[in-house]
Amino acid sequence: MSKENKEEKKLTLEEYQKKYSRPVNEKAAKTFLFVFAAAIAIIIFFCLFSLVVKIYEVCEKNIISIYISVPIALMIFVVVYVIPVYKIHQAKPFMTNVDSSNVKQAKKYNKQLRENIADKMIDLKAKTEGVTWYSEQMVGKLAIARQTHDDIALRKALTETYDTDVKTAANKMIRDHALKVGLTTALSQNEKIDTLFVVAYDLNLIKDLIYLYGFRPSDTQLMKIYSSVIGDALIAYGLGNATGTIATGVVKKMGKAVDNVPLLGSVISTVIDSVAQGVINSTLTVIIGFQTKKYLVKEYHLQDILDDVVISIEEEEQMAEEMAKELKDDITKASKGKKPAPAQA
Repeated sequence: MSKENKEEKKLTLEEYQKKYSRPVNEKAAKTFLFVFAAAIAIIIFFCLFSLVVKIYEVCEKNIISIYISVPIALMIFVVVYVIPVYKIHQAKPFMTNVDSSNVKQAKKYNKQLRENIADKMIDLKAKTEGVTWYSEQMVGKLAIARQTHDDIALRKALTETYDTDVKTAANKMIRDHALKVGLTTALSQNEKIDTLFVVAYDLNLIKDLIYLYGFRPSDTQLMKIYSSVIGDALIAYGLGNATGTIATGVVKKMGKAVDNVPLLGSVISTVIDSVAQGVINSTLTVIIGFQTKKYLVKEYHLQDILDDVVISIEEEEQMAEEMAKELKDDITKASKGKKPAPAQA
């Protein structure tokens, strides 16, 4: 493809906005994100509190059991909720929902984030033993691009890494987490423990995928992912009764074949119940994983398109007008003793 043809295919900012940008209420997205994160915390707290109460009752209401179980429950809360959520929100998202007022800042910010991601991949491969997410070949390309400060080569190497090494590692990660969820919930036979494990593995999977890719989805997308985690938790909590009813129905249909063998009906019912719960919970985790992966791939693709967006003279003039207006407002506020509005990142 000639350079002229490649240039012709580049979008203008107006075309990019029409095709990819959507009006988003950032303040509302952050509020709902906080609400959903708090809801997940409440679910985990409820499960742990119920288990502490159960231990207290099993130990014949011995106060020592409270002194032992409460600190353990708090440690579990920190491990399964606080740490994953903190790491998820520590990661930075790409800026892809832009207009004329912030497109230049977005391009600069995205370039810096790509460089940080590449540096992390190179560092992780060099300093951490047993990391097989990124191949020597891909890391070598990233290292050369960083050493030569070649942004085009870096973008190409990163895209190739995401399409090959990271894609394979992400699929394996999703499968491993889903398998653990399935096996654990199949064996636990307790709706509160099932719910706790489902939420814990879902959050850990989201955290691991974000670490693998090096960035996180936008607040709006992360809000949707958290809502799916809450949905998984509610399904896991109510799954015991549903699968138990199905298992009982299967045993009844087997009739005399089961009645003639002592305890066979109970064993069959338990096995069917366990397998059904494990399969459903693992499937829900797979869905969470691929939802997270889809948003990450989409955001990387959008920032890649945005980097090639051509800003027209009219758009440059509009940006200059908007900047002049902002400066006028800031100077007016400063002259009245008011603090100017912070510049957009």
